[in-house]
Amino acid sequence: MPTRGELGKSLMLSISHIPHGRSNRSGSPLQPKYITVHNTENSSIGADAEAHANFLSKTGYYIHNGSKRWVSWHFTVDDDSCVRHLPLNEVGWHAGSSQGNAHSLGIEICMNKGINQNRAFDRTKTLIACLCYDLNLEPESRVVTHRHWSGKNCPRLLLNNGQEGAIWQAFIADVRAILNSIDDPAQI
Repeated sequence: MPTRGELGKSLMLSISHIPHGRSNRSGSPLQPKYITVHNTENSSIGADAEAHANFLSKTGYYIHNGSKRWVSWHFTVDDDSCVRHLPLNEVGWHAGSSQGNAHSLGIEICMNKGINQNRAFDRTKTLIACLCYDLNLEPESRVVTHRHWSGKNCPRLLLNNGQEGAIWQAFIADVRAILNSIDDPAQI
């Protein structure tokens, strides 16, 4: 059985926090009760975790109906690495609802051209299991899709025709199996 520390090291986690003072950094306190899973919806070549870290730190918004929409989330995961963008005790703007943002950590799973998608999913499952362990969260009730908060078809690659069906249930079952295998505590 792996230790919590071994699992944490396997994530290849780096920290690239959004700088203080940026418009996409809320500074608001968070006590996470949920973990919200997303897909980046960015299939461009090179749109990996590092590219998303750069986007959050240097741009941090997209244009919707002519207005800036500031965004931030806690982690981006690809097939080789995991980047943390916000402290776990700070609100991110990712869920499409004030309730989702106020109560959950946001994890974006990359889906760029050339990615080994299964490896990215496996790395994400490990991250979620570690977070569930550290925060004492039950994956079956506290790990949710972006769809849960907003109705958006996200994470698209883990939904069945926009619904949380067999693919999502298998993903959560894998998180549970990893969580059950953890041998000792450590922190991310």
